[in-house]
Amino acid sequence: MAQLIQPHGGKLTPRLIKGEELKEEKKRAEKLQKIFLTSRETSDLIMIGIGAFSPLSGFMGSKDWKMVCDEFKISSNIFWPIPITLSVSKDIASKIKEGDQVTLVDSETKKTMAIMQVDEKYTINKKYECIQIFKTDDINHPGVAKVMQQGEVNLAGTVKVFSELDYPERFKGHYFRPIETREIFKQKGWKKIPVLQLRNPMHRSHEYIAKIALEVSDGIFIHQTKKR
Repeated sequence: MAQLIQPHGGKLTPRLIKGEELKEEKKRAEKLQKIFLTSRETSDLIMIGIGAFSPLSGFMGSKDWKMVCDEFKISSNIFWPIPITLSVSKDIASKIKEGDQVTLVDSETKKTMAIMQVDEKYTINKKYECIQIFKTDDINHPGVAKVMQQGEVNLAGTVKVFSELDYPERFKGHYFRPIETREIFKQKGWKKIPVLQLRNPMHRSHEYIAKIALEVSDGIFIHQTKKR
C-alpha cells in the first residue's frame, strides 16, 4: 500500500462525536444558550467536524486571527489562508462568559450542530481582515460582504460536532471525509495526487487541466463543490 504524506498540520483532527457520547451531549445541548450560525459558519463547522480543517479543533481565537491576516499562518506556524471565525452581536456576547459552553444551531434548518467551549471573546477590525485577505474592502466583493455582515464579537473555542446535515445521504457515493479519501488513495496505490476544485460543472478548460495533471501523477481527486 502507498504511504501518503501526512495531513496538513501532521494529523487529522476530526471533531464529530458518535454513539453514547453523542446522545449525552445532545441532551446537555438542550439546556445551553443557543447560538445561530450563518450558512458559512455551519459549513466551516462541518469542515472542522470531519477533519477537513485539520489541525483546527474549533473556531479561531484572536492570536490565530491576527497571524492569519498578517502572515497566512496560525499560531503553530502552519500555513492557513483565511480566518475561520464565529461571530455574534454585542448583545448576545454580553450574555456569554469565557469558559461557558454554548449550543450551535444552523439558522437555515434549525438543526442542533454542536457544543462549543467558549475560550475567548474578541473584536476584530473587519476592514483590516478584508484588505489583508482579499486585498480589497470593496463591499461588492462576496468575501468582503460576508465579513462585513458578521457580528461585532467573535467567539473562539473547541467544538464537539453532532451533525453533517444531510450531506452524507444527499450525496451518497460522492461525499467523503478526509479519512475516507486517504484510505481510497492508499488502496489505489496513489502517491502523487493533484486536486481539482470546481465551483460549477466541468468546462473544457478544466478537462484540459485535469488531463495534463494525470500525465504527471497517479490519479486526480476532483472536488466538485456544487452539483447541478
